Amino acid sequence: MIKEIRATSALTRSRIPVASYTINPFVGCTVGCKYCFARFIGAFKYTGGLWGRDVGVKRNIVELLRREVNSLGKATVFLSSTCDPYQHIEEKYKLTRELLVTLISHRIPIFAMSKSALIRRDVDLFKLAGEEARVLISITTDREDVRKLLEPGSSTFEERLETIDFLRKNGVDVGAFVGPVLPMNAERVSEELARRVGTVHLDALNYISQVRQLYLKMGWERWLYREKFQEVQAVFERRLTVE
Repeated sequence: MIKEIRATSALTRSRIPVASYTINPFVGCTVGCKYCFARFIGAFKYTGGLWGRDVGVKRNIVELLRREVNSLGKATVFLSSTCDPYQHIEEKYKLTRELLVTLISHRIPIFAMSKSALIRRDVDLFKLAGEEARVLISITTDREDVRKLLEPGSSTFEERLETIDFLRKNGVDVGAFVGPVLPMNAERVSEELARRVGTVHLDALNYISQVRQLYLKMGWERWLYREKFQEVQAVFERRLTVE
């Protein structure tokens, strides 16, 4: 169920090293990642909703940001920490786009990350922001069986690679975030990314309890352990700078 709600503020102080503030235009996320911490940490856990299906749309968040933006100075803003800012319903509501317009008009540095090819829609805004915008495309696996099970509302591996290509072609500062590392062909993923970027951010699967039973059922148990992540990391380090 998609429900329109009213927020009390747009900006939230961030503990993320790359940004001082974050904006989450939605409570919940239709990408539906089974491993996401936002299922049980943050506002969604109080909604009683089903993760991946039920989303609260903060219809007044752009209005709130317009009131709050002057207090930002040059602090970087991250879109978004507890939802994908380009999940499916953004195509209808265009909240992320309007938030970008407001931030860019005030020359606020922007850091955006998404698993969705919908981010291409706003290439004009990222180009307008120039050096004040940084985009990361989150790439977690090249396997369709894994993607469909663990992050069913996300774009495919190929679509995400095409998104990096598209943004690069248009002069946008774009990189890749490989995290969490899901069952994948690490040789293939690292090779494809090395053709497009020089550096990747790599992150292990956290909150393993969220997906442990699924992994056991699918025969992916070895991917639950740190040793497998280190193996993947070693493959990536042969081709890329890993952060």
